Amino acid sequence: MAFTSDFLRTVSLFSNLGDAELKEIFKVFKEQEFKKGDIILMEEDTGKSMYIVLDGRVKVSRLLPSGKEMILAFHETGDYFGEMALIDGGTTPATVTSMAHTCIAFVGRRDFTNVLLANPKVNFALLTMLCTRCRDAWTQIEVLTFNNADARIRTALFHLCQRKGEKISEGVRISLHLTHKEIADMTGISRETATRVLNNLQHQNVLTVETKHYIVHDPDMLMTPFMA
Repeated sequence: MAFTSDFLRTVSLFSNLGDAELKEIFKVFKEQEFKKGDIILMEEDTGKSMYIVLDGRVKVSRLLPSGKEMILAFHETGDYFGEMALIDGGTTPATVTSMAHTCIAFVGRRDFTNVLLANPKVNFALLTMLCTRCRDAWTQIEVLTFNNADARIRTALFHLCQRKGEKISEGVRISLHLTHKEIADMTGISRETATRVLNNLQHQNVLTVETKHYIVHDPDMLMTPFMA
């Protein structure tokens, strides 16, 4: 995908800026391509740049003391990451890996700071996104507080419906293409257990698994066991 100032308008952080402002900001970005499986960012590299996914898909994960990988987030076309570390200069205990051939645009800390100083609208959008990041972190904590796998996956799917869901005639389609292994790594359980729970949800007609999507027929049904 060609990176242009018009593409920047599709990124929530810059969507309210005028054409002249977008063109100026566009000038400070650089591009880089990554193959599937490439490490885009490690903890020691955070605090140097902010990144926008132009095309492709990346995962944000960290390695637990047990050696198991915990997936914290996925980012796809138009999503951005790395902005939090640029603000306070700290590092983030996570690694970002490309899940497919991925093209990234990035801007360094000095240029990003100049963008913030010159554009109050970007500051407000950034504050809004930071609030979203905090809610996502609370969601992750909520998922991991449950002791059983069924509750973890139900809660994770419910929040995915809210954050990545698209209403269709059959219910809500989760726009992320998630494998059973990825759902397992998001919820801290084994892939085999995740498969069993997802199969049970299909048998209960709560969920339909398509080739690249999950369709939740009624998100409230995911939370019904906790409302009884």
